[in-house]
Amino acid sequence: MSDNKKYYYLRLKDNFFDSDELKILESMKDGYLYSNILLKLYLRSLKNDGKLVVNERIPYNAEMLASVTGHQVGTIKQALSMFKELGLIEVLENGAIYMLDIQNFIGKGSTEADRQRLYDRRISEERKQNKLTQSRNLEEICKKSTPEIEIEKELEIKKELEIEKEIHSSAKSTTTKRKRFEKPTLFQITQYCLERNNNVNAEQFYDYYESNGWKVGKNAMKDWKACVRTWERNGYDKPIKKKNNKQDALNDMRDLMNEYGGVNEQSNEPSTEDTGSTIDIEYRVEH
Repeated sequence: MSDNKKYYYLRLKDNFFDSDELKILESMKDGYLYSNILLKLYLRSLKNDGKLVVNERIPYNAEMLASVTGHQVGTIKQALSMFKELGLIEVLENGAIYMLDIQNFIGKGSTEADRQRLYDRRISEERKQNKLTQSRNLEEICKKSTPEIEIEKELEIKKELEIEKEIHSSAKSTTTKRKRFEKPTLFQITQYCLERNNNVNAEQFYDYYESNGWKVGKNAMKDWKACVRTWERNGYDKPIKKKNNKQDALNDMRDLMNEYGGVNEQSNEPSTEDTGSTIDIEYRVEH
């Protein structure tokens, strides 16, 4: 019964390990491991004429080679790097690995020179095919990316317009909410003081702010009711007592102003410091 299987074998010359490449390789640390890996790769590539592929189409990577050779992945990667530097292998851009000297170890009917030329031509054709495929892929990427870039720019512009619209809308809303100050009437001030049951003199309050243009300090007044409450807290709602003489009136006025930080103790003169609020106090002195 005939055997239709194909058998592959590797023929090594007796001086195989005497070549410069093998001597350099084995002189390195873990060099004998590298030479062992090299022989295993030669054997693995025999049936594909020197190309390391799985099922004639999937290139081996370092992890796959580590699995089939029984070596560590790190050792395989280092070995491949050494093989490439020594010109023992060629790694194409698609990851395919060719064992460059394999044709010297395969016995076929054609001459060694013919086999090498055919093998070199095969590598060259695959290299060209890889570049052509990469060029086409790049063109496809460029065609697809151009409209995507335009869409991204449009989205960015739309987003910026929405942000500007929100800012404008927010500013407009704030302006609308801000009410314009309306000067109160004496009647309104009187009514508010009665509601709060305080002793703030509404007429005096009105005259004071009417005379300064309805300002609090240097700023325009925003809320007159808040100012009434400030007068109330600062004690400007205390009733005014009648005095029998001018000196008593001056003493009481000094005590009142000193209570709210308005008198300089050393000079017995009203303080020039801004206490936040001012008020005209009327004293009646009986003669």
